[in-house]
Formats: sequence, structure tokens, C-alpha cells
Amino acid sequence: MKLINCSLSYIVLILTLISCTGKIDNKTKSDQLAKNKVTQQTETKQKGAIMLIVRGKTKLTEEEIELRMKERAPRFRELSGLIQKYYIKTKNPGEFGGVYIWDSMESFTKYKESDLVKTIAAAYELTETPSTELIDIMFELRE
Repeated sequence: MKLINCSLSYIVLILTLISCTGKIDNKTKSDQLAKNKVTQQTETKQKGAIMLIVRGKTKLTEEEIELRMKERAPRFRELSGLIQKYYIKTKNPGEFGGVYIWDSMESFTKYKESDLVKTIAAAYELTETPSTELIDIMFELRE
């Protein structure tokens, strides 16, 4: 009887170890799959994508700014490599701008050298040089 109890204890211990090992392997596999997905998204979906934030001050009214933004929007829709543009109004009086999402530095560089970018200050009657910030996008949360 003592031998059977001892044997049963060893069997239970072995089964517990096998069960735990399987859970660790499954968790490790799950973690690896999640890591691979993030890596793939980072490397392929947004590789090279950048964000440009531009802010400028003007004495034009909000209504006039919005009108000019809408008039100029078709020219921006035509730009190759511009994924999205958000027209923004900041909390600072008379400060407006845009947030641009570019598919690559090359697309942004072409835009930066274009005639369109040269017309922005005059179109919005900016009272000073606009501020700009260029940011690398690592990956997006949602597809």
C-alpha cells in the first residue's frame, strides 16, 4: 500500500510538471506570436512614415481660415504620398495649422520643395514664421 501511495505521488508530480511545461510553452508561443505581429506591423505597415505638425499665426478670422483651408484642400488631396492631413485650430488665439501624415521622407521632401508649400504663408496671411515639427511614426494602434 505504501508503494502504491508513493507511486501515485510521483505520478501526480510528473503530470503536474508536464502540465506546467505545456502552459509555459503555450504562453511563450502566444507571446512570440504577439511580438511577431507588432514587429511585422512596425516594419511593413508604417515603415518610413512621418508626421509633420505645422502651426502658424494669423489675424484672419476663424471663418476666413476655414474657407481658405477648404479651398486649398483639393491641391493637398492630389499630393502623392500624403496619407492624411488634419486641419487644426490651437487654443492660442489666431493660431491654426496642419498635421500631415506622409508615407515616407521622400514624399515629404518632394512636398517641401514644391510650389504648393511656398504658397502657405501668403494664403493664410501668416504674421510670423510658422513652427514645424517632424516626427517619425513607429507604428499605428489601429489599422
